[in-house]
Order: sequence, then C-alpha cells, then structure tokens
Amino acid sequence: MDLRKLRHAVVLSEELNFARAAQRVNLTQSALSRSIQSLEEELDGKLFDRTLHGVSITPIGLQVVKRAKELLTDANNLRHEVTLMQNHEMGDIHFGVGPLPGATFLPPVLAQLLNDYPKLRTEVNINNWNALLQQLHDEQLEFFIADVHNLTEDKRITVQRFSRQYGGFFCRHEHPLAGKALRNKQDIFEFPLVSVRLPDNVKIELHHYFELVPEQKFELSLTCDNPALLHYVCLHSDSILLSTYPVVKAEIERGAMCELKMQDQIEVYAEMGIVTLAGRSLSPAASWLIDKIRQYIEKREGNL
Repeated sequence: MDLRKLRHAVVLSEELNFARAAQRVNLTQSALSRSIQSLEEELDGKLFDRTLHGVSITPIGLQVVKRAKELLTDANNLRHEVTLMQNHEMGDIHFGVGPLPGATFLPPVLAQLLNDYPKLRTEVNINNWNALLQQLHDEQLEFFIADVHNLTEDKRITVQRFSRQYGGFFCRHEHPLAGKALRNKQDIFEFPLVSVRLPDNVKIELHHYFELVPEQKFELSLTCDNPALLHYVCLHSDSILLSTYPVVKAEIERGAMCELKMQDQIEVYAEMGIVTLAGRSLSPAASWLIDKIRQYIEKREGNL
C-alpha cells in the first residue's frame, strides 16, 4: 500500500476540501482526486462523499484514516530510527569474541564505543571459536572475532584475517624455572600446563616441537577460555601458561610473570579473524565497530 496515498487521505479528512488539501500536499486538485480514487479502488470502499457543498468522510473513511495515521507515524518513526542507526546513535549489536581478543584489543574499543554512542545496545558473547561459529549459523550473532586456525573452508561463512598474536610459555617470577635457560625443553612437563582451548593444528605443532612420541598427546592440565582465571592460577601456582604476548603484557611489565626461554624457540601464534555469514550485510553499528577494531590493531602494531 502506498503511504503517499494514505497521507493524501489523512490531509483530505482534515481539510474536507480538495483545493486546500491539494495545496498542502503540493499536488494539483485533479492529481489529488486521482490519488484518492486510486486508494478507494485499491481498498474497494468509498472513503469520501463528494457533493456540491464539499467533501464529507464516510464511516469506512474514518476507520481508514485512523489506521493511516498510525501507519504514517510508524513509518516516520522507522525513518528516524534508521537515521539514528546510520549515525550509530541507537540500535543493537550482537557479536561474539574469542578469549584472546576479548582480553586484549576489545576492551578499549568497547569503552570508546560506549563513550561515543551511549544509546547503542551491545551484547558480547565471549566463548571459544566452535561455540561462536554455531551461534553465528543460528543467527544469534552478527559476527565474531576469534582465532580462526581451526576454521575450514565453508561457503556459508566469510573469514577476514587481520592480525596475529604471537605467544610463548610464561610463568610467575618465583617459579622454579624462572630466569633459567632450559636445555631440555621437556622440563616444562614437570609442571602443570594451562591455556585457553588450543586449535588442533597448534597442538600438532607443539607435539612436533617437543618431540613427543606418536602415542603421546600434547595435553593441558587446565583448559579454560577465561584468561583472567588462567592468570590467577599461573600467579599462584607453579603452573606454566601458554598464551600470547598481548594477553600477559601487563603482568610482564610489572614483573609478575616472565617468559620461559627454550632451545629452538617455537613460534606459536593466534590467527585473529572476523567471521560473518557469507553474503550477509552488517548493520552500520557493527561495521563501525569492526573498522574501529582494525584501526586499533593497526595503531598498536605500528607502535610495537
């Protein structure tokens, strides 16, 4: 149904005069008459009686005008909301993030988002990539940011890789291995190993690096997707944390943690990527947020 025709009917009901109504809607009197006639034909009902003395509205016309006013108000509200969304002044963002980006570059970006656009409603789900992928397919998320090592080719999703977080093995400053150059890298297996959920290919690389026999798996004593919990455990036990440098940066700078150095140091990293549904347009707020994350990463890496 054409909203313009409904507006013409509302104005005519207020003026009850074709000449005055036509002037208000910037039409000729004949064009307004054709618009009203077209609406009556579309609704299969007479809205106005035309007499020599003027125009009167019919009972059907009264009901149509009442509903037309509601529809026109809703349409105006919708236009206003879209304008606000385009300007990121309102709307909803539902997205997911892996534990590593959730502990590093996301917090300052979210703080800026809420400072700049306090009326946005943002919901963030921190979880492992596998759970986030399922939620994306279920359309519970617009996108997610995580380590995409394990993501295989899937025509249903689009993956944009944008950053690597390199890492290593870390322990508390008072750890028995702290400050020592490990001649035997397998010495770390004398202590509990803790980390976030590791991608399968990272486990394979670590298996080769530590020269484990085929039947021996590279296993963690504690697997948890909450970096804050892992840090506490590492700082209050002799456990060894496998993590990325950005995640432990604060603890290293204040001398609470240190990196374990081993022979032929392995290069481990998390491959950060943005994952969306293939062919799906993002909301303006989500696009803005992704751009800000990219800018933050580029600025941080430029300062390293």
